[in-house]
Amino acid sequence: MRTRSSMTVRSRGVARGSRVLVAGAMVVLVAACGSNSDDGGGGGGGKNAADLKIAFIAADGSQNFAQEMMAGATAAGDELGVDVQVLAPTKLDGPAQVKLFEDAMRTATDGIAIETLTPDLLTRPEARAVDAGVPVLAVDTPPLPGSKVEAYIGNDNIAAGALLAGDAIAQLQAAGTTTGKAVVASPIPGVPTLDNRAKGMAQAFQEKLPGFEVVGPVASAPDPTGNFSAWSNLVSANSDASVFMDSGDAANASLAKINRDSGNKYLTGAFDLNETGLQAVKDGTNFACADPEHFLKGYLATRLLIENALGETDLFKGWWVSTAELVTKDNVDEIIARQKSSDAKLQWYKDKIDEQIANPPLKDLAEAN
Repeated sequence: MRTRSSMTVRSRGVARGSRVLVAGAMVVLVAACGSNSDDGGGGGGGKNAADLKIAFIAADGSQNFAQEMMAGATAAGDELGVDVQVLAPTKLDGPAQVKLFEDAMRTATDGIAIETLTPDLLTRPEARAVDAGVPVLAVDTPPLPGSKVEAYIGNDNIAAGALLAGDAIAQLQAAGTTTGKAVVASPIPGVPTLDNRAKGMAQAFQEKLPGFEVVGPVASAPDPTGNFSAWSNLVSANSDASVFMDSGDAANASLAKINRDSGNKYLTGAFDLNETGLQAVKDGTNFACADPEHFLKGYLATRLLIENALGETDLFKGWWVSTAELVTKDNVDEIIARQKSSDAKLQWYKDKIDEQIANPPLKDLAEAN
């Protein structure tokens, strides 16, 4: 694939034979398997895997959550012999992602999986793609009404937030602490995935430790610099709090640094699996991180689009409820080992993949949170 870029960067965490091409404001991962063909179509049987045109588009190629999904998509393409376009802006940039999607409508006519943090900007382009016969599958953020997208893979985010908060609550209860203050933040208020994680955290405290005052959900920030600044201010303004939790990625590092500098006097935790966050769990600085298993979502979304395009299965309708796990000191070494390569991830996820493919965990799309 040609781009205007003069720089090629190899990425860790994607499948063998893949490469990352940095083109202007976009990151483009191209799975180096299969071949390009001019044969297109909106899905259906009678096609060869090497001829399929499939794309996975993520929201922010600089963040762990997107990198995990992109690696999963690449792994599915490699496994099934499909040249999958794996795309993302180099930073959170809704208009740039819209441009990627609109381009993919022409180049990925057998299916597009889209993970976005700006779903309002994608609603009309998604509807145009569906009207043109391109299968569209939303990932991680539920599609908005009007998008015409009927297939969504994502977590029960309220439950995932409660999962993270539950570990902090258990530690507080074990210490006999029943009163205090917990601060909960979302990096991008208004994004349902992030808001519902934060909602789940707050609800868990209200239900299980009603003596705790819950501040928030308040706003942090999605980028590392802004997130650290926001959390520094939040901790300073809530110096009497003992628990600080964020529903996003960047806070793993922010909260770890703040807690370490304070002498580890807080319970701090966040979502996703960047290396700094995993190390903070390993050394006990952060009590835990919640793993939404983004690699699994990227893999499943891409595999299901491929199987639909090959005529092996019809693309499902509804909410495919993906799993989430808690990472603590007890299992962090196992997760760090899993994260070493796509092969290790596929082996670790094999049983979950087989179970979900055999028994799709479907609910009504209207229930998605």
